[in-house]
Amino acid sequence: MSTSHIAPPPAADNPGAGETILAFELPHATVHVRALRESDNLALEWHGAADLRSFYEAQWWAHSSGEACVLVADLNGFPIGQAAIYWQGKPSHPEFPDLQSLRVHRIFQGQGIGTRLLEAAAIVVRARGLRHLSLSVGADNRGARRLYERLGYRVSSEPYEAGWQYVNAAGATVSVTEVVLDMIKEL
Repeated sequence: MSTSHIAPPPAADNPGAGETILAFELPHATVHVRALRESDNLALEWHGAADLRSFYEAQWWAHSSGEACVLVADLNGFPIGQAAIYWQGKPSHPEFPDLQSLRVHRIFQGQGIGTRLLEAAAIVVRARGLRHLSLSVGADNRGARRLYERLGYRVSSEPYEAGWQYVNAAGATVSVTEVVLDMIKEL
């Protein structure tokens, strides 16, 4: 049963900044990892807003064509996380599917959702009879690298520059380059 706590009424009609009016508990929620739906595209814009709309549209195309399998962490019908498995891999490891775009909404980070998305990706890859999964991590992203290593991923490359492009909301092509390390997990 949920409990509520009501604060004393504010002195004026307009409460002060940050002043609690009512505090309550939410019931336990279940997160479901499922396949991407086209209707998720706009909802995923919590990461990158309209500037990444072309990215999410391309991701949907890859998912719907079978080039990729995009998983989302769904909380009450809203995608709070995602991971995309690209079946063709990347140039450095074309024989292994490549996990890309792992992200969790900022307010839900630190609760194991990224770990669960990685576990679900491994289940999907194994279901196709494949034994390895690769990914890239920013060379300076120590937190993500620790997570991947804890889950059995091992560094398989020296640092190198990787890039991608998207068309932003103003119609300009934006190029992104990052120094990354490849990692591989045997499933």
